[in-house]
Amino acid sequence: MPVTANENMSRKRSRKRKVGDDDTDNLHSQQHPLAAASIRGLDYNVVRMLQGNNDDFAVEVGGMMDSFSSPAAVVGQSSTSSFSSGAPTFRANQEESTDVTNDPLVKMFQSFRLNQEQRPLKIVRSSYQYLYDTTNSEYLDCVNSVSHVGHCHPAVVKAAAASMERDPSITGMDIDHGEMKYPDKLRQTLPHYLDTFLFCNSGSEAVDLALQLSTLHTGGTDAVVTDNAFHGSIGSVHHLSPKVFKANNMTKADWVHILAMPDLYRGQYQHGDPEAVHKYLSDARQVIESITQSGRKLACFIAEPMLVVPGMVIPSAAWLQEIYKMVREAGGLCIADEVQAGLGRVGSHFWSFQAQGVGPDILIIGKNIGNGYPMALVATSREIAAVLGDRIKEYGCSRMMDAVGCAVLEVLQEEHLMTAAMSVGKYLREQLTILQHKHDYIGDVRGLGLMVGLEVVWSKESKRPAREVAEHIIYKMKEENVILACEGYNRNILMMMPPMCFTRDNVVHLVQQLDKVLSELPRHCYPVEGSAPVFCPPVVHQSTVSEGRLGILQPQEEEDEEDQLASRENLEGPKHNYQDLD
Repeated sequence: MPVTANENMSRKRSRKRKVGDDDTDNLHSQQHPLAAASIRGLDYNVVRMLQGNNDDFAVEVGGMMDSFSSPAAVVGQSSTSSFSSGAPTFRANQEESTDVTNDPLVKMFQSFRLNQEQRPLKIVRSSYQYLYDTTNSEYLDCVNSVSHVGHCHPAVVKAAAASMERDPSITGMDIDHGEMKYPDKLRQTLPHYLDTFLFCNSGSEAVDLALQLSTLHTGGTDAVVTDNAFHGSIGSVHHLSPKVFKANNMTKADWVHILAMPDLYRGQYQHGDPEAVHKYLSDARQVIESITQSGRKLACFIAEPMLVVPGMVIPSAAWLQEIYKMVREAGGLCIADEVQAGLGRVGSHFWSFQAQGVGPDILIIGKNIGNGYPMALVATSREIAAVLGDRIKEYGCSRMMDAVGCAVLEVLQEEHLMTAAMSVGKYLREQLTILQHKHDYIGDVRGLGLMVGLEVVWSKESKRPAREVAEHIIYKMKEENVILACEGYNRNILMMMPPMCFTRDNVVHLVQQLDKVLSELPRHCYPVEGSAPVFCPPVVHQSTVSEGRLGILQPQEEEDEEDQLASRENLEGPKHNYQDLD
């Protein structure tokens, strides 16, 4: 495969560099407007509010991660996605923490938490698969999947800027904006029956609309989801997200029914059982049949074809195909949530449902179609969309969406990113599997294309989830200028879903640093069965000047005993550890 310009550029970059004065103009020309606003002196909290509710695995302006597209952000917030669980709690040799839990915005929105509450990074600029903090240090972004073709990709930025300079924003009347190119381009990637597109601003809105469509079309009220799923957090959508209502100790709605994940590594039925998939299907059939038996009617089944958010569980194609069959026999519609795995990320197919050999009635696509720009859509048949009546006009494609969407598709094609996702992703899994054989802390490596999950355990034999170790790895990798994130029910799965421009050279660097961090972990400290885990990382010697609050280099203040106690309490981790993965 020919080497792209981006690969050449990435090979020339150093892992960590300082930008000189002569680079200033060039840097500013590549900055996202919010990053530029921050540099011009806009108040930190104001910039955070402007950043607002963007999307997916680990960055935000001063504090979270609904938006991985934004370059102006603090690496952090927990979980699409993606991924906050608070700072690690260790028994000994605990690092000094930076308390951000008293931030008014964090208190106001308890669902939005910093992924790295110890000295969170303040990201002010980004380019392709790289993030830059206030000191112009470069970080390799391995989790920001919403910036699908790369942070601030010049082609996408140019298309968006041209549209904003040219196209009006008019509400309250029907305007003929002329022929839109994007719907036709996107339609070429989908089955012919998915011929109607309903545009909106986020994945959560798309899920809400899909739920409305299924309810109106079937006359049913009930929905089936997979355990630990996340499909958004607005309105009725949060009821479809066990990850949300479990984290908040909320009661499950009676119209929501949960299927066990077909997790062959940690689930009830595992790899050693040749009947495992059939047993999961048998349990699923009981759940679906119980809906009708109780006098209720099924409206839909909604799930990621690849269960990314619950912990990168790749279900058997036979499992998903049979579930779709059961749902349709019960009168429901099948909804595929492609927010995470769609748009070529699996490498072998453009959409992950195609890789699973199923055909959804409704397709949900999130902000990756706009490289992080707030656009999403529902794709369905003309027959199903007709239930909206005249309301269908509310979901048209704007000029900006048309420009940005076309630019993303063109970059995917011109830079051969789908092919790269397959080859680079395969190479990444191979290299991580080598580490798995070397380090007892790695229990499983799984994924497809450019999305990989690495399960961290206390030992391969026990398979006991090692959340403390996973969080320690995240922090140590940050010190090596590599950004990862934790996910899964036990918060012990290292997630790797980088922008699609990720290269083999990036894989080499990622694996080398991960090997280094794993090699420095203490051995033979596995917890005794039934006892609390004990994890004592090596002593970290810090210089007198270290990274302080918000990534600004400054001397650390000494803490008195009361402050140290408060720091330990803040390290216990957030009570709400999910993120909006629109």
